[in-house]
Amino acid sequence: MTDLDSLKRDMTRHADRMGFDTQPNPTGVPGLSLVRSRAPTPLDVVDYRPIFCLVLQGAKQTVMGDTALTFAAGQTLIVGLDLPTTARIVTASAGAPYLSLGLEIDIALLRELMAGLPEDALPPPRTEYRCSAMTVTTADPALVDAMARLYRLHEQPDDLPVLAPLTVREIHYRLLRSPEAPLLASLTRPDSHASRIARAIGRIRREFDNALPVADLAREAGMSASAFHEHFRSLTGTTPLQYQKTLRLMEARRRLTDTAESVSAIAFAIGYESPTQFSREYSRQFGRPPRAERALRTA
Repeated sequence: MTDLDSLKRDMTRHADRMGFDTQPNPTGVPGLSLVRSRAPTPLDVVDYRPIFCLVLQGAKQTVMGDTALTFAAGQTLIVGLDLPTTARIVTASAGAPYLSLGLEIDIALLRELMAGLPEDALPPPRTEYRCSAMTVTTADPALVDAMARLYRLHEQPDDLPVLAPLTVREIHYRLLRSPEAPLLASLTRPDSHASRIARAIGRIRREFDNALPVADLAREAGMSASAFHEHFRSLTGTTPLQYQKTLRLMEARRRLTDTAESVSAIAFAIGYESPTQFSREYSRQFGRPPRAERALRTA
């Protein structure tokens, strides 16, 4: 089995050679990224997609609704849904940077693996009402070993096309056999609460700039409006309206940085009827008004 220290040394050499820092950096292995930060970071909005994250050094904190989850060296984070939230690196220094590996979770692959498991190997049933889309747990040695083998394929280009898919498959299989398997297994069942909420989230993401009444989203999920609201909040830590608002403001931030559109044009483009309301909510989310954001990011 691979130990965390040897993997940490390999990642540090790689990060030094490539100049990696802070943002998720591609490792050369499809779907696998590396993050290194030499200092703590401020709380900021992060758009998580389904991901399995292994922390090698330091610690990071993610805030989901009223709950703050901290995951540190030797722990893993599993995110099962597309989830805009806030996060920050809380433990990092020049001598001991934050280091983590993140692998995209393939729900279709999980579904395929679930279909092939014998009945007695399936994850046990779980009450979904209290289920969360984000969980932290102690790293399983077998998963650490598999992640290390996958990561080290970036130095084996001849082996990468053949062995990477096999190792990714192994990691997904081991995730299904882990203590957090019920969370992921629920996402593979089309009639589960988690899958129904995921379908509604897909619509919010496609149509974030449109008015989306909760009653319409609930019908799409096959739930009553009250049940939909309860399950949505239980899984994501937020409400459908706030989820959509966060997506709008994240898109606004991107446009402020990448385009020359006026603040008013951006406000209308992302679904706001009032530029004043947009500026007020943008300031509340990011701590500065849109014009100050543009000046900061284009300086």
